[in-house]
Amino acid sequence: MTPDTATVRARWARVQANLRAEGADAMVVVKPQNTFYLSGYTPMIYSHPVLVVLPAEGEPVFVLHALRAHSSRKVSAITDIRPYGRWAKEIGPDHWWQVLAEVMAERGLTDARIGIEGEFLPYNYQRKLAETLPGATFTDTGHALMRARYVKDAAELESLRVASEIADAGMDAALEAVAARRSEVEVASVAMRTMQEVWSSLHPDRLAMDFGNLEGGVFNALWSYSLIGDRVPMNSAPPTSRRPVDGEIQWTVIWTAIDGMHAENERSVAVGALPAERQRAFEALLAIREEVQPYLRPGLSCAEVYEAARESYVRHGYGDYLPGRIGHGLGLGPHEQPSLGPHDDLVLEPGMALTFEPNLRIPSFGGLQHSDSLVITEDGHEFLTHTRRDLIQV
Repeated sequence: MTPDTATVRARWARVQANLRAEGADAMVVVKPQNTFYLSGYTPMIYSHPVLVVLPAEGEPVFVLHALRAHSSRKVSAITDIRPYGRWAKEIGPDHWWQVLAEVMAERGLTDARIGIEGEFLPYNYQRKLAETLPGATFTDTGHALMRARYVKDAAELESLRVASEIADAGMDAALEAVAARRSEVEVASVAMRTMQEVWSSLHPDRLAMDFGNLEGGVFNALWSYSLIGDRVPMNSAPPTSRRPVDGEIQWTVIWTAIDGMHAENERSVAVGALPAERQRAFEALLAIREEVQPYLRPGLSCAEVYEAARESYVRHGYGDYLPGRIGHGLGLGPHEQPSLGPHDDLVLEPGMALTFEPNLRIPSFGGLQHSDSLVITEDGHEFLTHTRRDLIQV
């Protein structure tokens, strides 16, 4: 399900206001998450460049390959679609930069101050932009667009709730598999099968998609992996045939994306009785979560939330195991800004979506982590994932 035109137009307005505040006359947008945000359309596979030209005032223009012209006209909230290349009877100029030059000339932007996504735009693109628009000056306005994305609109939050619901179902299945002493790969497989069933039966009109790149697309983004014991500090690794034994901690990660919006649900499970060191660490981490959770509210900065966590880690005797952050933004990216870390001064606002994931990585036995998806509300926060958050023991 893609956002309606009114929703997308409101997004244009927010980004355009930010561009005007920074003195930019227009922005050329190429990052897949951002072109989707501004159009409601994804080609799934980005083997040909996709660009949105967003002027600081007025309607945007979509520049994409002729192969994508038909589908974009059916879906995109941007109605001014300019194809390049050739596909069947859809024929345009050979290259995207030729179309871009035409658009910028029409809009009187050939000598303008043009924003680009400095943290993303490849060097070759930057060079081609400079060659195509030699009279223009270029400035990094990636943060202007990202600021608009921080606070989620109603359509994004609806998709995020569905993504969280599916993640919860996958985690419920994963916990049952861990209780049955299933292997890492078996736990991940049963979680993913369950999520596919929930998606197809309850939300078949939703897009379980993520964003591709020049070499491929992500048509299904209901993912899981599970790690046991000393494999937990690998953090992101393919699951294996290893099975847990009593006294170990098994950590399962679930990421889902619905309509491009990402949710995260992670749980650590004690398999059998834990040795004293591991039991103490698990109990301490739960206490840290409980102490820090009240700081997830509007008006506090990400750095202030992190400082509360740092003090709690020290108070419980785990100051030497303090992670670099205890959460991050969620949205069209699974790990987007902001970061609940020591150097992010962004102030939390209602509508921001985040993970909350204090964790421990201890070389003697591995580590543990519960992670939830949440949204900041007017007076605090609301958890979007609902799996039990206590010391889970099977």
